[in-house]
Amino acid sequence: MMMQLIPPKSRRAPRILCKDVRAYYHVVSRVIDRSFRLTDVEKAVFRDLLRRVAEFCGVQVLTYAILDNHFHLLVEVPASPGELDDEELRRRGRLLYGEERKGQPLSFFRIDRALAAGGESRERMRALLIGRMGSLPMFVKILKQRFSIIHNRKHDRLGTLWEDRFHSVLVEDSTAALTAVAAYIDLNAVRAGIVQDPKDYRFSGYGEAAGTRGGFSRFPLFVRLAAGHAELIEKIAALYRRRLFISGKDPGKGGTVSKEGLERTLRQNGALTLSESLRCRLRYMTRGAIIGSKAFIEQWAAQNKARYFPKRPKKAKCLAQSDDGPLLFRLR
Repeated sequence: MMMQLIPPKSRRAPRILCKDVRAYYHVVSRVIDRSFRLTDVEKAVFRDLLRRVAEFCGVQVLTYAILDNHFHLLVEVPASPGELDDEELRRRGRLLYGEERKGQPLSFFRIDRALAAGGESRERMRALLIGRMGSLPMFVKILKQRFSIIHNRKHDRLGTLWEDRFHSVLVEDSTAALTAVAAYIDLNAVRAGIVQDPKDYRFSGYGEAAGTRGGFSRFPLFVRLAAGHAELIEKIAALYRRRLFISGKDPGKGGTVSKEGLERTLRQNGALTLSESLRCRLRYMTRGAIIGSKAFIEQWAAQNKARYFPKRPKKAKCLAQSDDGPLLFRLR
């Protein structure tokens, strides 16, 4: 009998994460076999769950896009969960965990009982809950696991729903990098040929904000870019929409924004100095390790060489260039 020697799996590269500092990430995860499983009803359920899991974990979702077979997120992860009293833990626990069920390791009933008991039970429960907060891997794990349960229950199926582990890219905390990645995410439905104007897709951050009264004033991406200056949000929204149409007019792969919409947007916002550089493709936004300025990438790579790049150095490859802004690079 012939025997085949199967080599062990190569060790996966460690996920690039920043510790003890606020950091931004582009997260992508796909349905198994890339099959089109998510209906509009399930996308709405996923969006509601996304909000609850993000608030529980203390993660801010700047924008998102939920498609039929995958999702994209641009998230801000805090340096630490911070100081949380028992009432705040109860509030967050209530967001995510329902009443006690058989076989469920956590429930609001158990959380409340342990916190009220004090002593060792209280400390164990506090450590358990806080350990699930302020962490990108834990945030995505909870989101995907809980949605899998909902989906499998509805369709009477077993097994994993998601293809492999999620992919994440570290994004520089800069206006150029954040808006470039956000525009890529908000244009997903345009590239998929679902809509010609990103505001018309309601399962995206930009589309949801556009369809809500006063939504742009509460759109997390614009709030973050305004940096406390609420009076700037209207201007930021106009500039961002212009950027979406400049990025989305490239025929490349998939659909494009309408010619009429592009012309109308240009007329409303005046002459542009931003060139075709922000036409970010799938391979740029979802493959690689870090997106930002060259200085940011090279500094980060130098500081983390021993852990992430022990064999050969990584280089920063040009991703996009604007006529009036800084260059963007990705770490390849």
